[in-house]
Amino acid sequence: MTALHVAAHCGHARVAKTLLDKKADPNARALNGFTPLHIACKKNRIKVVELLLKHGASIEATTEVSERITASIEATTESGLTPLHVASFMGCMNIVIYLLQNEANPDVPTVRGETPLHLAARANQTDIIRILLRNGAQVDARAREQQTPLHIASRLGNVDIVMLLLQHGAAVDSTTKDLYTALHIAAKEGQEEVTAVLLENGASLTSTTKKGFTPLHLTGKYGHIKVAKLLLQKDAPVDFQGKNGVTPLHVASHYDHQNVALLLLEKGASVHATAKNGHTPLHIAAKKNQMDIATTLLEYGAKSNAESVAGFTPLHLSASEGHADMSNMLIEHDAVVNHAAKNGLTPLHLCAQEDRVNVAEILLKNGAVIDTPTKKGFTPLHIACHYGQLSMVRLLLDHSASVSSTTDQGFTPLHHSAQQGHSTIVALLLDRGASPNATNKEGHTALSIAQKLGYISVEESLKGVTETLIMAKGDVEKHKVVAPEIMQETFMSDSEDENEEILFAVNGLGQPSHGQHIYLPYYQGDTLLTREDTVLNDQPYRYLTVDEMKSLGDDSLPI
Repeated sequence: MTALHVAAHCGHARVAKTLLDKKADPNARALNGFTPLHIACKKNRIKVVELLLKHGASIEATTEVSERITASIEATTESGLTPLHVASFMGCMNIVIYLLQNEANPDVPTVRGETPLHLAARANQTDIIRILLRNGAQVDARAREQQTPLHIASRLGNVDIVMLLLQHGAAVDSTTKDLYTALHIAAKEGQEEVTAVLLENGASLTSTTKKGFTPLHLTGKYGHIKVAKLLLQKDAPVDFQGKNGVTPLHVASHYDHQNVALLLLEKGASVHATAKNGHTPLHIAAKKNQMDIATTLLEYGAKSNAESVAGFTPLHLSASEGHADMSNMLIEHDAVVNHAAKNGLTPLHLCAQEDRVNVAEILLKNGAVIDTPTKKGFTPLHIACHYGQLSMVRLLLDHSASVSSTTDQGFTPLHHSAQQGHSTIVALLLDRGASPNATNKEGHTALSIAQKLGYISVEESLKGVTETLIMAKGDVEKHKVVAPEIMQETFMSDSEDENEEILFAVNGLGQPSHGQHIYLPYYQGDTLLTREDTVLNDQPYRYLTVDEMKSLGDDSLPI
């Protein structure tokens, strides 16, 4: 940083002239690439701006003068900011006009692709935008993520700028990289007035993001009831299905926005709409324990026994998550407690897997069959033993679950607890009468399985009670671990990352194996450009370094 930078910052025109007379370089750069002209533009020092340009003209030959002035006007910082970018963001109208009169290019992009018009929109500089547009600035200039100034103004809710851009021919349905229109962004941010203006100018109600979301979907996610009303007044399709078949009602149910859900239902949204995985809004409400929305859905005729593609009902999902009140309500609305999915899993099986004792007690109280087998012959006790759910094992045994039931491969609950190394459950099963000598179809006892897998504590429990003469077929072979059926469903994600899929798969333990959602990655967080004057205090005067600016994740105008 040179003395000329400081003089420009402070607006000391006479000092600046003296320095220039002493051949100070008017295009000297600070570490981040800021020239004295950038600084003068940032601090609205019009006299210094005029001096810098005029001084450059007076010391050069005619042809070189033009080049020197142009070089000063269009000099860029490390982040690609020209003096016009700076003046536009800061709202320095006289400087903007002066730079444009000196043929500053209004469409130079920064490294992020932003023109002065983008920055003026970000800073809500309506008058600057008007000047730039009158001087030929491209109204639909695109930044790196394909955002136009209209996208930015819509996000910020600046109606005047939105109207001004549209009056100058901005494309109302221009899309970002992720196919967000200005209306999508206004819906996401809850900008009612902007939404109304965009709709009046013919914004598409059915335009979809990369992941298939309409603006109405986004009101369901963010709960913007007033924007939703505006969209529906313009006949937004209430049951529009996104890429994975998700409707706005699915989204509102997932995010527990009852007011939006009720509005959608009043406008005719189908409670029976199914996503790609077969989930209805009630499935989602049941899994998420959204009691109020579930109540509303049931009042509007939602089916408590609706099946997903894999055959799972809302009760399966609420049971798996341990939602006792939700499970009770579904049962009160005629949910079948013994409903089996296509692989045979009942709600009680899922309680056994996830150790949901509270819901299991409700199911048993309402007639759940204790020893219902899956397609592969697994009873709830098999599953509880396999996953080491001691509390569930005790509950099932207390309700007379069979300790001798076998799977299609001949495994008893004792085999599974031994295979998984659950010594406490092994001891409990033996105490409740499980036969240690029972063999599976391969001839293995629980002891032989434990020995093959090296579970010493299980071996100790079984050695004294197992007949050692019982030999397994192919006893030298390694034991192949056997597991029960699992619930492989895809659910809506809780991620705030909107750029990703709305559905994600879960594995058998109910943990996400892949989570994705929709999102707008650009312009997240607070704007980092500032007009605060914190220079010449007790701290050393310095500019942000390139690395520091990069860490901010945005073009920055250091003081």
